[in-house]
Amino acid sequence: MESQAQALTTSGLVQAQNQKHLRNHARLETRTIELAHQFQRQRAERTNKSYDKPQEEYREWCHEHGFADGESVTEKKLLLFLDECVVNRPIRHSRYKKARTDEQGDPVIQKLGYPSIKRYTASLVDLWKFQKTLGTVTGEPPNQNLIPKLLKSHKFCENQRKLSEYIDRGQNSLQDGYTQENIRALVRYCWTGWQQTDQKGRKPQAQESYLRTSVDFLLSHNMLLRGEDRRNLQFADLFTIYMEEGPTPCWPMIMIKHHGKTNQFGRTEYMGVMRHQEPLLCTISQAAFYLFYRWEFMQEPIPQFWQRQQWYNWHFFKGRNISAPLSRTRKTHSGRSGGAQVAELQGVDENSIRRAGHWNQDAMSNCYLAALPRDFLRTMAGFRPGDHKNYYLPRATITPPESLVRALWPWVDAWLIWFQQEDTCIKDIDPILDLPPQPPLVQAGKQQIDSNDLAAQGFLKLLQQLRIILLQDAVFLQIEMPSHSMWKHSLFQRSDFKAFAQELLQSIRTTQTPYEIQLQQSMPAIADRIINTEHSLQQTMSLNQLQLLDHLRTISSQVNDLISGQVSFTVRANGLESGLEQYTLAQDSIQPNIDQKNQPINEDSILEQSQPIPAAFSTEMPSYTLSRTIKTVRELWAEWTIGLNGQLAVQALEQQYGAKWRSESKERVMFRRRKIIIDEIYARTKDGTPVIKAVEALELIQARMKCSLAKLGDFLKESRTDPCI
Repeated sequence: MESQAQALTTSGLVQAQNQKHLRNHARLETRTIELAHQFQRQRAERTNKSYDKPQEEYREWCHEHGFADGESVTEKKLLLFLDECVVNRPIRHSRYKKARTDEQGDPVIQKLGYPSIKRYTASLVDLWKFQKTLGTVTGEPPNQNLIPKLLKSHKFCENQRKLSEYIDRGQNSLQDGYTQENIRALVRYCWTGWQQTDQKGRKPQAQESYLRTSVDFLLSHNMLLRGEDRRNLQFADLFTIYMEEGPTPCWPMIMIKHHGKTNQFGRTEYMGVMRHQEPLLCTISQAAFYLFYRWEFMQEPIPQFWQRQQWYNWHFFKGRNISAPLSRTRKTHSGRSGGAQVAELQGVDENSIRRAGHWNQDAMSNCYLAALPRDFLRTMAGFRPGDHKNYYLPRATITPPESLVRALWPWVDAWLIWFQQEDTCIKDIDPILDLPPQPPLVQAGKQQIDSNDLAAQGFLKLLQQLRIILLQDAVFLQIEMPSHSMWKHSLFQRSDFKAFAQELLQSIRTTQTPYEIQLQQSMPAIADRIINTEHSLQQTMSLNQLQLLDHLRTISSQVNDLISGQVSFTVRANGLESGLEQYTLAQDSIQPNIDQKNQPINEDSILEQSQPIPAAFSTEMPSYTLSRTIKTVRELWAEWTIGLNGQLAVQALEQQYGAKWRSESKERVMFRRRKIIIDEIYARTKDGTPVIKAVEALELIQARMKCSLAKLGDFLKESRTDPCI
């Protein structure tokens, strides 16, 4: 009986343990499936749309042929599917274009190209990864062996087909693009096309859509934005800051990107555009007129800035309503590729174009380089990439009168004054400013106002500059397109605007370009040489000043020690033919021992404690050990150029003795590692950047990395040799 009871007990324990294992396994499988589906939903929207159709076609193909393993993706099934259903599939021709014909007049059957086949392959490999996560397939990915050979074979056959069918070789080349004159024609049409009657009898579209098209294209071209980036652009993503670029004040329109095709995790990215030389090609100007038409003619609501939720969801290109983006049916990347080609042809370096289009995914670009690519911005504004401090716009020399500026969007000034007030009570009551009423929940005390909203202040400062740009460019656009209904607005009928327009036109006819700009444009090589010489002189003077101050401090310290009696000195004959006398200083103890005072002075010990002989009389190689206590780039630069504790600078040792002063191997290794940082400082000053700015930039990188000088040197070395770091 006891044995039966024990057996039942053991059986019950085993059964309970098995049930526990089954429950845990079910929990793991269920949670794995839920997370796998969640990860798929969180991918980029365009990725899901691109992958859904090929995967659905593959599933239907598997069910049609009745494979034993169902929808499982294997290499052989993927190869058969691509060969039967994808590689030889004819493309669907547009209804607006006639099919090409051969010499006999028969239509040429065009098949899917290499990018489409590659997209099908990527989508089915993605399906295999999903099945691998669920545990329904095993083994290696299906695109390891035969699939790459299939793709190469298709590329070879496609190239032979293009040669045999005499496909236009200018397609997708530098010839296949648009010019500046094409852009001007597009913008002119967007301003005047609404007046033309369509041949098919459709009614003309609203003027707002025409103005929107010009802004949309210029954003794509000048800022290298994808269609998704432009459609998702919101008011809260726009701001401006002052940039020192030349005689004309430069206030670029800057966009913050927290989400996009290559940015799914909220990384902060920037892109900007400067004011163009021509009003017709100016992105900022076209954006100002677009907002002007919406707020003044279409009477759209004006954003209120009491709380972020009141305006953060408002889109720059509105869809059905102000909080909904535009819908789309096709990708719109033409301006992005065209802008990159224009910048390349104008001489912008590849790194600046990559940063502008956010094609760079290396650590330095993502973590440390937050500034805008200035060379690219200058080029897209109509200037040469190397025109430093040469930003000059003749139409911006005359500023509109303050009364005229404040007549346009006066609420901008009211909101900025409200944000600048420091007294919270005044902000709550606000008896003076003409602002809309606060939200009901704020008035009831249930919610707080966002009185320190940086995004709101940045957007309002941008609108301040847009007002001035709109008034200045309206003078010239009104002459070029006088029939537009926008000029009927009361703002352009004011007497002060007409007086301002006459003054600006007169200034354009009589004002000469500043001499420094003329020199830069006519003789750029000489101007660059003068600028480089000026920067070199400034750096030399700054370095000499630092060295002089350091020497004065050393002399002052020695004189004070001599006067206070902390040092003693002896004078003896040198024996040199020059008859010069040499002095030696011996440091005494502040509280000397009585026994030491009674001992005779040893001349050998005095010589050992003497200061180094000046280089002109020195016959021995100086011995110097690089400091191991310095921690910052600033201290390293001081040791290199000035010297520490009254010793010779490393730069002076290098110039006078070469590598002889660092005979020990550990000093040579330390010198090479620190020389990388010194070379980086000199490299950053080649474009005219002050030395102190270059040092501060490297200190910023060191602070963000939280690393030592040695690690900083390794990082700089790797970033030079490997662009993916």
